[in-house]
Amino acid sequence: MNQDDFAAAVNVGTENTSLRQIHQLQDHRNGELRRPLFSVLNDLATDPDILEGIESLHPDWIEIFNNERHDERHDPRALRRFVPRGMVEHVERFFGSLQYTDRLIATINPQDESIAFLLGAGASKPEPSGIPTVSELLEQLLERARRLDREQMTALADFCDERNIANIEDLLTAVQISAFCSRNPTILSLVEFQLFGSQNIRRSPAFNQRSRMRTDVSSVAYVQDTLQLLFGLLSNLMLPSNPNACHQAIVDYLDDKRDTTIVTTNYDFCMDRSLIDNEVRFSYTIDFTNPHVMRTPKGQEIQLIKLHGSLNWFYCETCQAVSLIDIEQAVKNYEKERGEYAIVSVCKNCGGQRRGLLVPPHAMKFDAAPPLQPLIANATNAFSDKSLIVVVGFSFSDADIYISRMLIKAMQDSPSTRILIVDPDSNVIGRIRSKFVNQIPDFDGRSRVLGLQGDCADILPKFLRGEIMTPKEEAPSMQAVAG
Repeated sequence: MNQDDFAAAVNVGTENTSLRQIHQLQDHRNGELRRPLFSVLNDLATDPDILEGIESLHPDWIEIFNNERHDERHDPRALRRFVPRGMVEHVERFFGSLQYTDRLIATINPQDESIAFLLGAGASKPEPSGIPTVSELLEQLLERARRLDREQMTALADFCDERNIANIEDLLTAVQISAFCSRNPTILSLVEFQLFGSQNIRRSPAFNQRSRMRTDVSSVAYVQDTLQLLFGLLSNLMLPSNPNACHQAIVDYLDDKRDTTIVTTNYDFCMDRSLIDNEVRFSYTIDFTNPHVMRTPKGQEIQLIKLHGSLNWFYCETCQAVSLIDIEQAVKNYEKERGEYAIVSVCKNCGGQRRGLLVPPHAMKFDAAPPLQPLIANATNAFSDKSLIVVVGFSFSDADIYISRMLIKAMQDSPSTRILIVDPDSNVIGRIRSKFVNQIPDFDGRSRVLGLQGDCADILPKFLRGEIMTPKEEAPSMQAVAG
């Protein structure tokens, strides 16, 4: 049976689980399992009644599997030394194919919650938006770099191919660090010392030559500037993208919940256009030199906080003025070829160079975008003020560790605040639960970090409409089965 067959045949639920499952769950929670956990998971993954859908698999087993896999103390390599490889692979395929829905979500009524949304690249991936995620951008960026037919850019693209470098955040972070070190030889020597140690550097045959060599500052600056320009060009392909069901579901939810805040790391217009199309008044919470360009209907403003900038924001590197362009007009001009989307232009205030205010995905994001720094405070306040933070398609990468810290602070400041992670990858749910448990004292990860596994365009609308809630008359029996 292949992975898709598992997902199609297995029933995940609490209504038809055997007493054996319930007793094993209770024993696991009490630390009284008489057999290794993996052996129990393997029994469930090979049980004919479960595989054929006759008996339901209790959803807690999926959560237990994900937590075990992401527990820092669990080493899958050690497990393979004691368990047949085929057994390990079967258990991983079985549980990895099943959609994980935390049973506590069935007790949440979205209408009773004060919600802040955090949207990552995954929120704009479903059609008709169709925008690549961060992990899919590097291949397109390097393809454009080769078209320039510049020796340095081609060599960089070849190097990434040879070393299987596939993460655009790694590449742009390395370029940013190189640019910084190239301007300061002392910093460069300290970095070398930290990485290699003084003895290893001196023993290197290339040490004497390298120590005398002057860093080619102009070359590093050229590569950095070119990659920034290419990233801008790549980003403007997002310009005509349309909102998907995920964006529309959020707007529909806003009808009765105007205290909601939307925080996003996306540059695209999908969320903006969905608000505009539905005549919802919103604010970017940033000061523009030409705010009159933004046309929204009267009424209470929704906060749309775009932490990494937006395709319709421009920033002058000289006078630091931030200007706004009209979204609808920009999209029409692009689609009908009545005007080009400017990547670099001239500031009307001071004549300086003006660029699109987009923060490329690297580890030092706010070094190049000072005007965006106040948005961190706005987002932090929004997270701390809500009872539920709904995270959609956000990968929690190391380059965005500052956002993780914002969420951790919100969870520490308010013991009742919960996070709901909506993602097709259950790995994200388990990884973040473990991360928060490790970093927040006495943190109950099971009840405060919840997970909905699936396509956000399909599952988020159901959640926000209350369709995942368990009817009140069914709740007692569910609690009894869940133990």
